[in-house]
Amino acid sequence: MNPPDASRNGDLKPRRTILLLSMGHFANDAYPGFIAPLQPLLMQQANYGLTLAGVLTSIASITGSFMQPFFGLWADKLRKPWLVILGPLVTALLFGTIGWWHSWHALAAVVLLGGLGTAAFHPQAAALAGKAGKEIKGRSGLIMSLFVTGGNAGHALGPVIILSVVSLWGLRYSMVTAVLGLSAALLLWRKLPQQPVPREEAARTPLSWARIKSGRFGSLILVWLVVVMRAFVVSGLLTFTPIYLTGRGHSIMMAGSANTLFEISGAFGSILGGALSDRIGRKEVIVLSMAGAFPTLWLFMHSSSLLSLVMLAAGGFFIYSSISVNIVMGQDLFPRQAGTISSLMMGMGWGIGGLCVTPLGAVAERIGVEAALNGLIFVTLAGLAAALFIPARRGGGAKASA
Repeated sequence: MNPPDASRNGDLKPRRTILLLSMGHFANDAYPGFIAPLQPLLMQQANYGLTLAGVLTSIASITGSFMQPFFGLWADKLRKPWLVILGPLVTALLFGTIGWWHSWHALAAVVLLGGLGTAAFHPQAAALAGKAGKEIKGRSGLIMSLFVTGGNAGHALGPVIILSVVSLWGLRYSMVTAVLGLSAALLLWRKLPQQPVPREEAARTPLSWARIKSGRFGSLILVWLVVVMRAFVVSGLLTFTPIYLTGRGHSIMMAGSANTLFEISGAFGSILGGALSDRIGRKEVIVLSMAGAFPTLWLFMHSSSLLSLVMLAAGGFFIYSSISVNIVMGQDLFPRQAGTISSLMMGMGWGIGGLCVTPLGAVAERIGVEAALNGLIFVTLAGLAAALFIPARRGGGAKASA
């Protein structure tokens, strides 16, 4: 059975394409968001500690990120959006079983295979989003931010979805959540166009040695370092904030909701940051993002009650505000290798950042979760330093098309 032919449906307009992709991104990324809020329950059910909790998060990040370049190469050869359709389907069926297992190794296998579904979706979906962004001139930052925000919103509401199911029926009914991914896959199968990446674009040559030696490659490395450090901070916070809050006597629902607050605020920050970068420049938004993240997250750890939650939301707003900007800035630097650059920014950068959560878990077991989180927040200052060294490009955002 094949997806409906594009000639029958006609070409989707850019805004409709972005809406569909954002909805698919929401469903696809909701499932990895199950891991952090369920960690306290899964740690009891499967009998594992903080180090293995960090390893579980790292497995999800590594498979969902490092495998993206491989799926990207595959997607370039496909003429139909199969990976965009199969991604949410596989992810839903695997992560839907997360509450069934009483062994850490079984959980790790589910997260590993589910992560492959997550990875399969992103390269082909990003290619479609990039194509739509090109059709709306002067709004590439905003368009990419809408696509990214779909995923952020899914990851943010994932904890609410799974905790609602678990609170009502228990861990063993986690498969109820598969309805979201199955519905998304059906919608994408029915509505997406057939050729997300024109063959001439897919066949572009990889980065040459001459380009690697160019000054732009140095700028790309600095942008990529910001991505890695942001990913480390975000992954660490999402993994250990629920454990930190439950350790201070808060309910698991409240602890999971804190992650949701962090990511929903980040979704708004991502949209504003993308739109702002089209006006004032990419570098400027990246610098503001990292500069605002440190004080707000520091106050989250050193405030109480309502102010602490407000600062957590503000920290999410700032640190997420440059996610899409990094992707677009990388594409601006190497426009003929947009697919390769996107894989580095979306896949490799976040994968390495997620990998760093494992040693953070080991550190947390030695010095405590609170002390580990306090140290983690200082990584944002390293990200700020890297951002400040990014050479300013003439015209910044919308004006940097030259």
